[in-house]
Amino acid sequence: MATREADLDLGGEAPKKAGKKNLLMIGVGVVALVAASIGGTAFLLGGKSAEPADKKAAKAEKVVKPAVYTPLEPPFVVNFDDQGTIRFLQVSVDVMSRDPAVAEAIKLHMPAIRDQLILLLSDTDYGTLSSREGKDALRATALDTVKKILKAQGASARVEGLYFTNFVMQ
Repeated sequence: MATREADLDLGGEAPKKAGKKNLLMIGVGVVALVAASIGGTAFLLGGKSAEPADKKAAKAEKVVKPAVYTPLEPPFVVNFDDQGTIRFLQVSVDVMSRDPAVAEAIKLHMPAIRDQLILLLSDTDYGTLSSREGKDALRATALDTVKKILKAQGASARVEGLYFTNFVMQ
């Protein structure tokens, strides 16, 4: 019987050493598999590495936010002199920004904005208002006026456009 137990080698030191070798081989295989996976992914993606944080921030800044239009209501109605004749002008105006905080600032400072635009519109002559160039110049001046008022009030002046949505002269 002793021969049989010796042949079976039940409980000797050899199996423990073989187990450690197997465990080491499995660990090396797992590491090689992970390395191959990372290498293959990098190869398939063209070898591009992760972008630095400053490039990601620059891309985030380039994302254009949707436009926010703020109507200056009610429409402006002014009268002005045209060579001794009283004329009337009715203008609907919308201001565009991409920042909702600017839209809120426009609403907050609406009385000051309306006051200055009424003075600007009533100071314009008929000849200027009759031409496309005159209307474009008036629009640019009105935009600058809105920006100056917002800046003077401590608000952001990031207004991108001012649009005449209705323009009637009589």
